[in-house]
Amino acid sequence: MKKILALGVLFLAASANAQNIYQNAEISSTSDVIGTARYVSMGGAMGALGADISAIGTNPASIGLYRKSDISLTAGLLWPKDRTYNEGDALTHGTFDQLGFVGAMRLDEDNVRFINVAFNYQKKYNFANAFYADNGNTRGLSQVDQLASIANSGYYNDYNLLATAYNSYVMDKDNVGYYNSYSSYKNRYTHYSTGSTQTFDLNASLNVQDRYYFGVTMGIENVNYDRYSLYAEERSDDVNNILDYSLYNDQSIDGYGLNFKIGSIIRPIEDNPLRVGLAIETPTWYRLKSKTWHSIDSRFDADGNYQSGGYVTFNGYDESYLEYILRTPWRARLSIGSTLDQYLAWDVEYEYANYGKNYMKYPDESDYYESSSFAGIADKAANQENKNVLRGQHNVRAGVEFKPSADWAIRFGYNYYSSIYKNGARLNQYIDSPALDYITSTNYMNLSEANVLSCGIGYRHNKFYIDMTYKFRQQNGEFYAFDDSFSGDAQFCTDNPALANVKLQPVDVNLNRHTITWTMGFKF
Repeated sequence: MKKILALGVLFLAASANAQNIYQNAEISSTSDVIGTARYVSMGGAMGALGADISAIGTNPASIGLYRKSDISLTAGLLWPKDRTYNEGDALTHGTFDQLGFVGAMRLDEDNVRFINVAFNYQKKYNFANAFYADNGNTRGLSQVDQLASIANSGYYNDYNLLATAYNSYVMDKDNVGYYNSYSSYKNRYTHYSTGSTQTFDLNASLNVQDRYYFGVTMGIENVNYDRYSLYAEERSDDVNNILDYSLYNDQSIDGYGLNFKIGSIIRPIEDNPLRVGLAIETPTWYRLKSKTWHSIDSRFDADGNYQSGGYVTFNGYDESYLEYILRTPWRARLSIGSTLDQYLAWDVEYEYANYGKNYMKYPDESDYYESSSFAGIADKAANQENKNVLRGQHNVRAGVEFKPSADWAIRFGYNYYSSIYKNGARLNQYIDSPALDYITSTNYMNLSEANVLSCGIGYRHNKFYIDMTYKFRQQNGEFYAFDDSFSGDAQFCTDNPALANVKLQPVDVNLNRHTITWTMGFKF
């Protein structure tokens, strides 16, 4: 093959990886229950019952129901259902989920009975996951078909995946434009990720007449996300020689965020234990830095000669880097709960957040290297596409606690999270977004609804308590190695009539995982 080098057009962002709305949705998602073992075993449904430190993040008024000071620590084990091709990947691992303190201060006042303060470290979402997605029949479509289509749309430059595909000879160019000479018949994708979002909550709350409880929480969040992925594709030419390649991506995202929550719990009937909770959470403003390294192992050498017996590695341009600001949606929560003597407690909650309101922008030039504020320049194209792909999420959670004796408790919980992806959602890499000027991957996954089941036991004696819970989180995903919208383009249909309007079949991915956690605490 003889290569004709093309001049790329540089856009607004400097050396950015393809930070896209799917990754932003993963970072802003809260579709899990993490916290103290009691909180988890009741499905996180504590917004009306209160008196659990993990509820500091859902209804700040819950801290107002404390009458004693409390310190607690939570840790456990997590393991996903699936595995990767690399059997050396450590899938089962320990997790440190929570450490917090509540200071209860009784007042000699007729109205304000307690002023309580609290601090809690808690894991908000765990990115630890591992899966692979095999597609044994790509129906003749190739990832490079999409790369060629994007390059012909004007997004080719020397820093992105398009250039690496061109330099490794998996994508060619004639006098008309970029094209892919070979049809694919199978591919596979391996994903391995670690890290989490952690929140540091600072709270103040009031108990008024033992009927009205009010609280406010400031949340400071920390994001650590690391992902390794391998995409491998097998293709064939007219004489059935195997012409395959592999794409490697290593990505890390780090940063911090800030939000506020206000909440109340009210007993509307003075002599009745029924409680109603209401809480509002502001958007979280994240300031994030994304770094990606990618390479392609190709059957061609640097001169374009086919190597039947081995591979040649072509590294992408240095480090793809993007600093950006992400604003998540508002959240509203309504809860109702009650107790029956000292033997039974229950709580049911509803939460809504519209992920179509996720908003992305970039620090302006004067602030780019300061990493200090949340001001910047909006990515209008990405924000509009976000509305096209994501929608509102409904979360229903319920929990019950039964106490057969004064020392022992048995608990059950359930969570339902609706899918945040609209029907037919896809990763559109043809929009005029700076974050896509330097794409390093093409895959995306539309997640289904999530169901979380939990159960646990607790033991309390004098001032000491210990709780244990088991949690099963069930979710599937429809995985696409690349977007197949190019198959409907007029030029592609003319050049490839047998592939005109052919669509990929998604690969169903099992994202189930299990967790066991323990909490030890001391009230005084």
